[in-house]
Order: sequence, then C-alpha cells, then structure tokens
Amino acid sequence: MKLMAKKFLVFGANGLLGQNLLLTLQDDYEILAAGNRENPVLSLPEVDYTRCDLTDREAVMKTVKSFIPNYIINAAAFTDVDGCETQKEACWKVNATAAGYLAEAASCIDARLVHLSTDYVFDGTAAPYTEESRPQPLGYYGRAKLAGENAVISSGANYAVARTMVLYGSGKNLRPNFVTWLLAQLRSGKPVRIVKDQFGNPTLASELAAALRQLAESGRNGIYHICGAEIISRYDFAVQAAKVFEWDESLIAPVATAELNQAAKRPANSGFDISKAVRELGIAMSNVVEGLKKFRET
Repeated sequence: MKLMAKKFLVFGANGLLGQNLLLTLQDDYEILAAGNRENPVLSLPEVDYTRCDLTDREAVMKTVKSFIPNYIINAAAFTDVDGCETQKEACWKVNATAAGYLAEAASCIDARLVHLSTDYVFDGTAAPYTEESRPQPLGYYGRAKLAGENAVISSGANYAVARTMVLYGSGKNLRPNFVTWLLAQLRSGKPVRIVKDQFGNPTLASELAAALRQLAESGRNGIYHICGAEIISRYDFAVQAAKVFEWDESLIAPVATAELNQAAKRPANSGFDISKAVRELGIAMSNVVEGLKKFRET
C-alpha cells in the first residue's frame, strides 16, 4: 500500500479501457478496481478488486463509502449498439441509471467523478462536434448514454464527462475491438468488408487512459471530447492498420452502411474537435498512423 497516496476507484475495470486505466494509475495511487465478475481479469500486485453490480444502488453506495476514493472513473458501459435496440431495459440500467447512482455516491463523500460517454449522442450530420454542439442521438444506446450524462451533470457532484469513440488497444481476455478483429482476419487471409461512409476518431486505449488521469487530476468540471486527433472513415482506418501491421490491404473491401442492415442507426460522421481538451488539459493524442504504430510496439 502506498502511504498517503490518493485513491482511485475504477468501475468497468475488466474492460479494455479499465485495464489500461489500472496500468496508468498503479504506480502513483491506491486503487480499487470494480467490475461485474467475481475475480479480476487483470490482476496487479497493488490493486485491490471488488465485485460490484453498478445497477444496484445499495451495492454502489457500499463500494464507494467503504473505500472513500478521491476520484471515481466510470468506464463501465453496455456498448452493444445493436443489442441496445432489443435489450433496452438492460441498456438503460447500465448506461443511464447507474451513472446517476455513481454521481449520488460521489456527492456523498465529496469524490470527483469522471464519467465516460460517447460520440453516439450525436446524429452525425454536423461534424466536427465540439462540447457545445447539441446532442441528437439516433439510437437507444446514444439516448441512454445522453441520459447518463445528464444524470451526472445535474447531480451536483464534482464531475467531468469525457466523450470518446472507436477505442482500440490491447488487454487481457477481451472481446475483439475493431483493430484486433481486423488484424486477426487479415492474418488468417480472410477478406473483410468495412464501411466507407462512417467517420470518427480512432482512439488508442492507453492514450485515453492517460488523458482521463489528467482530466481527473485537473479538477476541471464539464464535458470534454477526448479521442484520437484525426477523423477518418472506418474503411480508410482499416487500410492504414493493414499498412502499419504489414498485412494485405487488398483483402479489405469498402461497403456502404446501408448494405449491412444493422439494427441501430449509426451517425455517419461523429468526428470530434478535441481542441478544448488539448488546450485545457495539456493532453497529446495521436493521429491514426501514430496511434497504430504505438499499438504495434506494445
């Protein structure tokens, strides 16, 4: 245990972002990792773990009040965008109601809450989006995440909301993200179809984790757009990934979103302007090729 160290409580600690947060924080803070599994996916020597159901208000209150953290980061979410259209109750409980529980708990002990949100709160018709842009979600996932934002903002807690998107990176026992799935397909020589008409900012998980630490430590309140520095189509991103990892880019074929018959509508271009976060927090986020090269080196 680190004597006199400040405390971080990380919810969603078993996911891609959660694992990267633990690695980013472990040397300087006393950390409690929280997730919905009995045991942690990533076990670190000086990081304690607890199981906590975020949709259970009493469990959230007990976890927060027993640890009394200085900072809470909520990296937990129901992120199956198509699944949210059919599993609406579960989506709302995790993405909206639980955010309110965390904000309430943070307020009770005067902890600072950093809550993760998404580009899907926008409809994709007016990119690049700033923090002042008007949300207009297209699907249930975006609506639930927007409700979660509003619950945090209206709670009276010391808070920051960090919107991000297209997260990729490495971790332990994770379901594939866009890049790891793509590379596995190309490595096997399998052709892939990637949408050419959806644009966003690919974000390296380790960089996002470092930026969220800076946001927490800054004490600044409000909404921040934190993601990779470059807006690019999913297809062009896939091609760049193939080039950086030296796989056959000819296996990648462009396809229109309309051809995929996805259950949930996606914003066509939900790209972010991240200048506020760069200016106020002093963060540095990579462009597409820089991020992919860093990922390859890990």
